[in-house]
Amino acid sequence: MMYVTPQQMRELERLTFKAGISYSEMMENAGKALAAFTIRNYGAANKILLIAGNGNNGGDCYVAAYYLKAEGKTVQILTPFGEPKTEISKQARIRAEQAEIKIISEPDSFLEEAELVIDGIFGTGFRGELPEEMRKLLKPREHQIRIACDIPSGGDGTTGQVSKGTFQADVTVTFGAEKFGMCQYPLKKYCGKVHVADIGIPAEAFAEIQPVKELTLEEIKKLLPDREPDAYKNQMGHILAVAGSVRMRGACILSCMAAMRTGTGLLTCASAEPALHALACQMPEIMCLPLRTDENGFFLDIENHEMLRQALKGKQALLTGCGIGVTEQTKNLLKFLISESTCPIILDADGLNCMADCIDLIPKGRTVLTPHAGEAARLLNTTASEIQKDRITAAHRLAELTGAAVVLKGAGSIITDGSRTAVCTLGNAGMARAGSGDVLAGMISALIGQGMGLYEAACAGTVLHAAAGDKTAERLPERYMLPQDLISSLQEIL
Repeated sequence: MMYVTPQQMRELERLTFKAGISYSEMMENAGKALAAFTIRNYGAANKILLIAGNGNNGGDCYVAAYYLKAEGKTVQILTPFGEPKTEISKQARIRAEQAEIKIISEPDSFLEEAELVIDGIFGTGFRGELPEEMRKLLKPREHQIRIACDIPSGGDGTTGQVSKGTFQADVTVTFGAEKFGMCQYPLKKYCGKVHVADIGIPAEAFAEIQPVKELTLEEIKKLLPDREPDAYKNQMGHILAVAGSVRMRGACILSCMAAMRTGTGLLTCASAEPALHALACQMPEIMCLPLRTDENGFFLDIENHEMLRQALKGKQALLTGCGIGVTEQTKNLLKFLISESTCPIILDADGLNCMADCIDLIPKGRTVLTPHAGEAARLLNTTASEIQKDRITAAHRLAELTGAAVVLKGAGSIITDGSRTAVCTLGNAGMARAGSGDVLAGMISALIGQGMGLYEAACAGTVLHAAAGDKTAERLPERYMLPQDLISSLQEIL
């Protein structure tokens, strides 16, 4: 599955036109596919209302109405914005009129009588808020089947944001490719089931636009590093985790346990002694490096330099940030780790917060950042709500500024290195727990330690993490799930 932004979709249409398929033919293909899907899946519905806007989205509805009428359906078209504005939509309306389809500009009793309603008011370019009269028109009616044409009206095809009164579809028939905003919340909730209809876009056109790829567990498992019969621990990577603190001992336990369960060969954890004691009780396989701490149990800076300088030697990955706290000492210690290290760095949680005022120090080309919206906001000097309004732009901006591979966590996690972008649509609300991010960071570090590239490991770790969450939800209620349960579920998917 691939996702495209509305801008990319326009480019696909241009490339399709260049390949010899006219815009009129694409509209014909879209409307015909919409009608065929409706007949195939909801053939028992006889009274069908199509609400057509004055753009090409409405044109698709005129074409669909023609073919639905040909199948013997009682069809009516409601045009709240009047006549079409585009030439190809005008031609589609003329054919609908010639087929003696009733077209009205004000709703009548058929709005309530219709068994099935197709929404084609606004297309993928919609932004802002629906007018009050449109909200009334689009409100759900219990007895009606509701189909969105390309995208539910009121939804933003780029960001996934929605207006009040957005059309709540049972099914969305989208054309050419699913629009990126449809895999992001809250719009995803309004799409219902999604069917992608072919409108004639040649396969080679997609290669020119670099669409957002939807990651699957099956393809990710094929990318995982092989473990040869004669493998030994050093070949599986040695990770240094600088994580946890007296107050957040669980962070180093969860991240290190996740790394070990994802296949790393060796792991040294540098942390506060009480945290290491708790860790060793859970996982005696892990090597421990006690760090000196202040009176609050957070790492000191200079006092730990020599130990960490030696510990960094020969490591395939540095995992840091999980539960380290944000103090002047931890900020300085993190800068030291970055300057002394030469291996890939996985920067999570408090590590991101420590770098918020000096992101230019994040090493380009050897770092993975794993922020949630709040952490991304601090790095980009904005607010979490602004990040959530346009997650894909935020992820790209962060990758551009830092030269890092970025995992912007959340429902529909976005992974990008600035040139490649993917989305993970797996996972569930039971994963919304403190500690879930520590598990993910540990998993990504393990994959990098075993030789995967930064972007590939970020993609793989994100998918394995989400799939483990879904596997956990099969046996436990989402309210009951804990991040440690995800680690236990890895055995069922690796």
